[in-house]
Amino acid sequence: MTYRSIRTSLLGAALLAGLPVLIAPPVARGQSQSINGTIRGHVTDASGASIAGATITINNAALGYTRTSTTEGDGYFVMPNLPLGTYSVSISKDGFSTAHYEQIALSAGKEATLDSSLVVGSASEQIEVTATATNIDPSTLNVQRTLDSREIENLPLTSRNPYNFILFQPGVSGHPNQELGIPRTLNTNGLLDRINYQMDGMVNTQSDRIGLRLFPIGNIFVKEVQTVSNSFSPEFGWTSGNVYNVISNSGTNNFHGLFQWLRRWQDATAYPFFADKTKAKPNLQLQDFSVNAGGPAIKDKLFFFGAYEHVTRGQPAPVTITAANIAALGLPADQVAAAPGLLHGNFVMGRGDWTINKKNSLFIRYNYFKNDFPYNTQVGGLNARSTGVDFLDRAHVIGMQLTTTFNDHLLNELRFSWPFRNNSHFAGPQGGKDPAVVISGVANIGASYSGGDQYTDKVPNGSDNITYIRGAHTIKGGFNISQLINRQRLVSYNRYTFTSLANYLLAKNGTNPYAYSQFDSQQDKNGVGYASMFFGTYIQDTWRITPRITMIYGARYDRFKGPQANPNAPFVNSRSFNTPNTNFSPRLGFSYQLDDHTVLKASAGMFYQATPTNLWFNALNLDGSNRTNSFSYTITNGVVPAGAPAFPNLPSTTGVTQAQNVTTISPKFKNEYTWNATMQLSHEFSRYDTLMLGYILTNGRNLQYLHNINPINPTGQLADGRPTFSSVANASTRLDTRFNQINQVESGANTSFNALIVNYTRSLSRGIQINANYTWSHTISDAPEVNTFEQSSSIQDTTNRKRDRGNSIVNHPSAFNLTAVMQPEFSLRKGFWNTLANNNMIALLANVSSGDQQNIITNVSLNGDSSVASVTRPLFVGRNSLRSPSVYQFDGRFTRTFPKLFERISPSFILEANNLFNHTNVTGLAPVQAVIQTNNDPRGPYGTGLGITTNRSSVLEARIVQYGIAVRW
Repeated sequence: MTYRSIRTSLLGAALLAGLPVLIAPPVARGQSQSINGTIRGHVTDASGASIAGATITINNAALGYTRTSTTEGDGYFVMPNLPLGTYSVSISKDGFSTAHYEQIALSAGKEATLDSSLVVGSASEQIEVTATATNIDPSTLNVQRTLDSREIENLPLTSRNPYNFILFQPGVSGHPNQELGIPRTLNTNGLLDRINYQMDGMVNTQSDRIGLRLFPIGNIFVKEVQTVSNSFSPEFGWTSGNVYNVISNSGTNNFHGLFQWLRRWQDATAYPFFADKTKAKPNLQLQDFSVNAGGPAIKDKLFFFGAYEHVTRGQPAPVTITAANIAALGLPADQVAAAPGLLHGNFVMGRGDWTINKKNSLFIRYNYFKNDFPYNTQVGGLNARSTGVDFLDRAHVIGMQLTTTFNDHLLNELRFSWPFRNNSHFAGPQGGKDPAVVISGVANIGASYSGGDQYTDKVPNGSDNITYIRGAHTIKGGFNISQLINRQRLVSYNRYTFTSLANYLLAKNGTNPYAYSQFDSQQDKNGVGYASMFFGTYIQDTWRITPRITMIYGARYDRFKGPQANPNAPFVNSRSFNTPNTNFSPRLGFSYQLDDHTVLKASAGMFYQATPTNLWFNALNLDGSNRTNSFSYTITNGVVPAGAPAFPNLPSTTGVTQAQNVTTISPKFKNEYTWNATMQLSHEFSRYDTLMLGYILTNGRNLQYLHNINPINPTGQLADGRPTFSSVANASTRLDTRFNQINQVESGANTSFNALIVNYTRSLSRGIQINANYTWSHTISDAPEVNTFEQSSSIQDTTNRKRDRGNSIVNHPSAFNLTAVMQPEFSLRKGFWNTLANNNMIALLANVSSGDQQNIITNVSLNGDSSVASVTRPLFVGRNSLRSPSVYQFDGRFTRTFPKLFERISPSFILEANNLFNHTNVTGLAPVQAVIQTNNDPRGPYGTGLGITTNRSSVLEARIVQYGIAVRW
């Protein structure tokens, strides 16, 4: 590194350290990642010598956007923070002919590199140049993918859920979601659901558990989707896995819009998986109306865009209580009718873009979402309609970005957003009168035991990114800060449980009001409110050492501070929370352009994962104080405990409170992180065809794991070495006899992920564009996941975490996915046949992968540790040692576009289907092994067989067919 380079880097660092304080308001918070485009290049003469003072002029006609810059002595130029879109670029210098580029497309997460060799001539002489190397992107080291507007508008999406697009990128496997939630069992870098959800580079990640998006989005207002499966640049933070960034649509100088209507085709839709085909096919419904429009309010100056989508989706949930039991219970017909089970989702977005002046541009966006879902929970099956619970989910989001160009060398991006989401379950209009009644294997009647909960998430956040350009260096730095304001309230209920219909009738008739087996109650009147503060800052330098070698290096610091603990918590470890302060993550990478069509990239670095706030909520909520006033009475062999209520009375005082289970956090808690290393070799076979071969190595460290630190002293051990525990507790045998389990979250679990990836991209040419990738990988971990949406389990052996080392829950050794949008063009002699052959589009999605890893468990607790009683594995059986069948999911859409009306209006017909071949995709087996325990048997408890045939399940769907119309203008 030369003295000038060192000086430039240090000067840039000094500026970056000070400018955010001077420019950005202190209330900002959020994610730090550019959502704008960059054009960079190197200008030389015919001999290869750098040209100083060359003028670069770029123009985006759709936005009326123009910017100019000049090269320095080394011939380099960089123009960052450009609005996404299509540009023309001119490079001129006195004494040389002007080089002109057309159709330079900037999409999220990509940069255009235009290295131009000018020839001697007149500046008025213009030479058209075809841009090359647009797909190998030598200045970006991430493993990533961007789905453009053509794909977003035309790919099949029967779920109407754009989050499913997260699957279609290299290095990722998992399953799409049939509703508006997140895709399931996502594997990114060998970790479960580590996703940083964003919208326009701003926060859209739910804070309580890993892997949840904060608010749903409507496909009607999505312009592009940027996905990053293995990030590199220090500006990427708060995730050790994936970045999913939705770019919202905007107005241009041309008025444009779309109306679309879709409806489910019931006759062509298949029976659901595992359904009884002797009965009528369920009426799986969907109707979707959506519209958007955008254009100029003031040409070249002020633009507007608005969108609305309403989706109704679901199917009735039939009640399966037998006719004899309905008669015995005296249930009226309306109580055993199928519940509607339809969600009603509404999406609204409004956006304004304002070019304030040549140096400043601003956009402001507002989103609204509402999901009104009657009979959402505890419906169908043995549930009478009185037990059904409604669900209401709402979100309001405001976001803005101010982009400032101080001069050719100094630019700034300031972002701020404030999402607010609130959802709750509550009794519907047919809700039954308290208490809830469970008659085992017969019916659930009366009130619900699944309502009363509430979740609120407010996340004011902001970020500031400053770019300083000096010669071959592009230095960037900034910060992001978020305040996470949460309130959670758990379900409240009073519930009687009966072992038989006869016992219930005895109690109901007053013959024996104590014929129940258990009464339990939980009342959470106020919930828990708490606030956390997350902060991150970074600095990085993109240094173009030579025209063929680019180095990116820098570091990031993150701090995830939890809420205040309860200093009076009954258990000592819940009285204070440790906030780690050493989360520094260095990163280094380079790209080497072997020739004009081949690039080699390599990178390595650390990545810290944002802490799920449920880590602290569980410690606040389950501190041993019985905050929710939970209690129960159990009647065994007819013995009625003192204070037990007579059915159907509700006791006014607490009953027999069992020893409390505590969830707490280790005083030595540390944030989890990964070490990532990648290598990629990309080659353009043509202007449109690119192949990438890559390798990813990720080692997860300090991952959270859960174990019971309060078992009763071991009394022996099983044949495989696991300790067995007594059931008799006293002061000498237990850490704290006031409590039953003390489930403590520790730091220290590890993962190892190795992956080979192949990615083929065909850019749009002759109406065809394709992206296909295959990932071969292996993921090993030594503890189940904790505080994720899909798993929060304890380790099997509290004395030895290595006993859980095995395949990870997300281990999918083979995964292939594909997106293709094809509208081939034909030139036929006869006009009719030419019209018929053209204007037909076929779009495909393919998602093929190895099955899901499954745990084999026993039907009894083998070692007496109640914290793992329901998930105990048989002797000598490793974690996740069984795999479900492979998944084959192919979705398709056919679009026929008709001749335009009034030269602007373009109508089309749509026919789409998911799971075209109706393959039965099994994702769950729930294997249980019956175990025999015989006294003095040297084999210990041994298994008798594995029963999985009747336990199959799936998060995927059988074939669904939809049709509709679309009108574009």
